[in-house]
Amino acid sequence: MDVVNWATAAEFFPWRHVQQSIESIEWNFRTIWVEFTQKDYPDARPCPKCASLATDLFWLSTSDLEPAWDAGSGRVGFLTLCERCRVQVDFLIDQELTDLQADQWRGCRTLS
Repeated sequence: MDVVNWATAAEFFPWRHVQQSIESIEWNFRTIWVEFTQKDYPDARPCPKCASLATDLFWLSTSDLEPAWDAGSGRVGFLTLCERCRVQVDFLIDQELTDLQADQWRGCRTLS
């Protein structure tokens, strides 16, 4: 999927950053990962434009860019995209992963 040229406003992350996250997906494990993740977030929002259910959206893992981690406000979570409407629908923060990433950032300034 190529989202860089989607003309809609980037609700949570710049489209280039979203594209980088898409390109880092381990496609062999994606189906299992998405099913597992969706169970942890039953309140994920549907698309505000077409009302596609959250379970029908494209899910990916991503995190804030380096400046947010420098500022102490970095987050890791799951971004949902509606391919039909070409919008970022929801960003679901995973607090455990955020805490782990914050420790790693403070220790060696790397994002995993």
